[in-house]
Amino acid sequence: MDTLFAAPVQSRETDERYTPAWVFDALGETFDLDPASPPLGVSRVPTSAVWTKDDDGLTQPWHGFVWCNPPFSHATPWADRFMAHGSGLWLGPIANSDWHVRMTRTSDAMVLLRDFAFIGLNHSQKRSSMPLSLHGYGERAVTALRRFHRLQPDSGVLLTRA
Repeated sequence: MDTLFAAPVQSRETDERYTPAWVFDALGETFDLDPASPPLGVSRVPTSAVWTKDDDGLTQPWHGFVWCNPPFSHATPWADRFMAHGSGLWLGPIANSDWHVRMTRTSDAMVLLRDFAFIGLNHSQKRSSMPLSLHGYGERAVTALRRFHRLQPDSGVLLTRA
């Protein structure tokens, strides 16, 4: 019997995208919290505390200077929480959404990033399927983004408030 699809349909890939170490090397920061951390042992984030999927980082208390690389398919609640927290760095998609417009208007600095390869699970060495941005809240974040841009000038465009 002829079939339209000879091969099975692929299941949806995971949304887990882990930030490579070179990003943190260029930022030159240690964070107080990563509330959207991958499973223990996988993360490259220099941080003193993590919340994983099992901890439900959205509902846990956030403190200090935060790193947030959220699940891209579910970015809205993470973006809202990050903006309300107001201290740290966000790596996420440039989305056609209300939250991205608000974050662009309210962040103290941002880098419009060139595509780069993530690490981990199904995204290892795969480039993002969408444009990315790093947003910073607070003077510490602005300093980190300036350092990032100085050390990785070909990685994107730095925008800061006048």
